[in-house]
Amino acid sequence: MKAKLAVFAALLATCAWAQEKTVKVITVKPANVERIQRTLKMVVGDDSVVCDTTSSTLVVRAIPTLMPAVEQVAKELDAATPAVKNVDLTFYIVEATKEPVAESAAFPAELQPVIAQLKGVLGYQGFRLFDTAFIRTRSGERAEASGQAQVPNGTAGYHLNLQAFASSETTPATIRIDNSRFQAWVGSTNAGFSVNVDLKEGQQAVIGRAGIEGNRSALILVASGRIVE
Repeated sequence: MKAKLAVFAALLATCAWAQEKTVKVITVKPANVERIQRTLKMVVGDDSVVCDTTSSTLVVRAIPTLMPAVEQVAKELDAATPAVKNVDLTFYIVEATKEPVAESAAFPAELQPVIAQLKGVLGYQGFRLFDTAFIRTRSGERAEASGQAQVPNGTAGYHLNLQAFASSETTPATIRIDNSRFQAWVGSTNAGFSVNVDLKEGQQAVIGRAGIEGNRSALILVASGRIVE
């Protein structure tokens, strides 16, 4: 495969000036789209390959004489599917309020540094752990979690829907949370956000905030994850 890529790259360098580039849309398996994109960039250049993880497609620009080789590379890589990894995700749903609350000191030890940062950045004074959601999913598949609890102003709840992709090609490994939607409500008040984010394995990150009650309070989503071989 490496020898083929070297030949393709040489062909592109010597012939690109003589031919107009064409565009081809290539559909591959969801778990392979980003891996194949990285390889095709080696053949046709970084600016000539765009991937859409939602539809698992690659849009490739290349000279006509090179396009059959590009399609063959994509086909071979898509057929050689590596073992699909599992992803373990932990989501802490943190309730933040303008007034201090007694439960602020009751957070798990691993969450204390994040709470300290939130106190320094946001205008909220009180923090309480609303819920903890655990999700195990296969790389490339969709997953969801939901929960609810009683709060001073009524019943509050949330629903989280996402797609996770695992990549072990970086250090630390990266988990891509894609096409995600977090929806929260307190009584009849609804709020939410959509986000795409890269998580470094073993590290925690604040990935979004849903303001409620006129931003007097909010549900803040803190995430961490690991890849399971």
